[in-house]
Amino acid sequence: MASLSACESNPIPSVYFRADDIGAGGRAFRALCQIFRSHGVPLALSVVPAWLSDVRGKQLFEAAPLEEPLWGWHQHGWRHVNWERSGKKSEFGEQRPLEKQWKDIWQGQNKMRGIFNDHLVNVFTPPWNRLSNSTLRILQELGFEGVSLEKVFPRGLRPPLSLKNLRVTVDLHTRKARDAQQDFFDISDELTGSLSKREPVGVMLHHQRMTYFAFEYLDELLRILRTTLKAQFLSFKDILHQENDEQACSSLR
Repeated sequence: MASLSACESNPIPSVYFRADDIGAGGRAFRALCQIFRSHGVPLALSVVPAWLSDVRGKQLFEAAPLEEPLWGWHQHGWRHVNWERSGKKSEFGEQRPLEKQWKDIWQGQNKMRGIFNDHLVNVFTPPWNRLSNSTLRILQELGFEGVSLEKVFPRGLRPPLSLKNLRVTVDLHTRKARDAQQDFFDISDELTGSLSKREPVGVMLHHQRMTYFAFEYLDELLRILRTTLKAQFLSFKDILHQENDEQACSSLR
């Protein structure tokens, strides 16, 4: 973490966190929420609607109470199923008909609204961070304000101006390298490079993949960001409402 501490001389960074594949409680989810709560840092929670049941919803709210303002509950696809016959995985890819995409997103949105009510953030995170022009059209029709992808909008997509991309640029837990030690250094380098820039930094988490060391690393990362770098922590709601902040808005498109 020494390289992160060296960022102290840089401008104050703005950081936000997104945790994917939320659908039930459990020890790992409780540990994740407790770390963010202990630091007072907001966390965007990408919920897979089809995974939710009354029992699972109760488990989630025991760890992350609905009235607690830290949690940015939002929609993560519908079932997190790959429908592509070839190529990279996607629930809402180019090979999926518009009508089927519309039905899945619509029923997911309705289920989320029924569970989270006014606490639901109007953002859509597509599984595997991939979507199509049909998906963008549907999201606009259904009144979504933002999407959250791993990168900028891919070439060939025509996003409506009303739809912001709250993109994540650093992935902590779904990397494909087999060398854990090298992963550690790569993540630190990516974070250091991202934090040295002026635009907000989005960090993606997957609590199901986290080891004991990963939780310790996250706790230390939040401590350094909060106490050493004096970072500004953003929620998804903060970003959606930053229309008057030209720098933040332009960097997220």
